[in-house]
Amino acid sequence: MTSLDHQLHRLFLDHDCVVVPGLGGFVCNRQPARYDETLQELIPPSRGILFNERLTHHDGVLVQTLAQSEGITMDAALGRLQKETEQIKGAIASGKTVTIAHVGRLYQGSNGRIQFLADEEMEKMLRSFGLRRIPLRPLVSEASTPEPLVSSDSGSSPRPGRIVPMSSEPLPLARIAAAIAVPILGGMGMFLMDGWNGQDALMSPLPVTPRTALYEPRFEGEAVPTWSDVVEMSAAETAWTARTAVGTPAITSEHAAGAPTTPADASLYMLVAGAFSLEDNAKALADQLVNQGFDAEIFLQDGGLHIVTFATHIDELSARAHLEVLRMQSVSSSAWLKPWKVIR
Repeated sequence: MTSLDHQLHRLFLDHDCVVVPGLGGFVCNRQPARYDETLQELIPPSRGILFNERLTHHDGVLVQTLAQSEGITMDAALGRLQKETEQIKGAIASGKTVTIAHVGRLYQGSNGRIQFLADEEMEKMLRSFGLRRIPLRPLVSEASTPEPLVSSDSGSSPRPGRIVPMSSEPLPLARIAAAIAVPILGGMGMFLMDGWNGQDALMSPLPVTPRTALYEPRFEGEAVPTWSDVVEMSAAETAWTARTAVGTPAITSEHAAGAPTTPADASLYMLVAGAFSLEDNAKALADQLVNQGFDAEIFLQDGGLHIVTFATHIDELSARAHLEVLRMQSVSSSAWLKPWKVIR
């Protein structure tokens, strides 16, 4: 038994073309799935094997497989195949039929060329794909004669048509319940949405105009204040407006100068110049403000934000009076007030 008997048939499982050096190439021709009208069957995809003696230049597939299985070099494997090829061609030229195990038979045809007849087991292996033929008969539609539709106008000629009967069955209860429930649920959703806060409104499927804080950084590297900062600012402004509306004592020069008042629940009122996430940026702004004559300080919040202030007060009246003065100056016109509870 030659090397071709051992190695050739296994290669067709992974390759569509295997060339035997000096002899020719075995090519697997793929056939797509098709429908046989005569047998009325759906034929699965398959492969048919052909032989072409003009493909003599080897592609290395057979040589490499033989070298790995026998533990020899590529040159030694190529030399062995060439010797076997010469023997096969000589036998075919003498009128003999050469059989390659599990592949097929080679013989010389009437035109002087090598002919190939595939082995039956090989054809079954290439043809199977694990699929079977599926009987598939065409659907025969029954021809229906349309009934004439007679017009109420006696002067017009009748036109062909058909009558579509309307179903007399009642609508399913599920559809009726869905038709009633949809508008009710929609109204409940709009009613409940009125009490939602900003975070819940973002999750609503209904269009809700988001409320955003109109804030832009004023210095390079300045961080945007958090939502808690905005809430504190709004609460402080609301409380100040309420006290002003009911009438509060006028701001005296003593308050404007920042006379300390220390109630039991003392708070710190910061006149903020900027907020930074990086401490180096905060120090740079604080040094700049100190050089300009401000009593600048840096306060670190729990969230890691560094607050740079123009000044700090423990009395709200003096802090607001100082804030008005700062906002009249171009260098500090963007100052804002941030109350901060002092924990003792």
